[in-house]
Amino acid sequence: MLNIISTINQDTVNKLVDYLENNIDPVLGQDVSNYAPGRRRIWLPYEAPLSNARPFEKGLQDDKIWSYLTSVCAQFNWQPELGLISKGGLISPHRDTTFADFRSIGINLGKVTWCYSRSYPMFSWVPDEQRIDPPEVTKLEMTGGEVFEFNCKNVHWTEDVDPNRWGINLWTISKKSRLQFNQFLQSNEV
Repeated sequence: MLNIISTINQDTVNKLVDYLENNIDPVLGQDVSNYAPGRRRIWLPYEAPLSNARPFEKGLQDDKIWSYLTSVCAQFNWQPELGLISKGGLISPHRDTTFADFRSIGINLGKVTWCYSRSYPMFSWVPDEQRIDPPEVTKLEMTGGEVFEFNCKNVHWTEDVDPNRWGINLWTISKKSRLQFNQFLQSNEV
């Protein structure tokens, strides 16, 4: 499942990019993921563990951008629990780690070819015999303003990324990581 579910108008895209450039760019750090060399990023409002050996952590607390992102997702009856804002950099083929539930929403703010290899047919796990084999590969040319949903357990990557392209990915927490996330919230009185 890879669907563009909405498009943000150009005036709003310009305002978002301006806000990100002025308020988020100064706090971006280099991405530590081996599949995203050159990408700069920051998590909000919490940072997800990219391995089972790490805990959840507090991320950037920016109520203005988080309120906007949750309002975009509310249009689709979906409430994200954390997100990643990134700028530039290619992303190599990967699946999102165990913290993430199947459905993810992305917001693209710039030129990119967004690539997706669909083997899970829906937003859930299925046995091997029900997977699409060979996977269906889709490449979408995006220019900015696209709001899209995808199964983040399917392999995805980017090509032809503009160095000034902003990407926002949003997730809910998976059943596998729910207890750890709830304990993190309780211990941090969030």
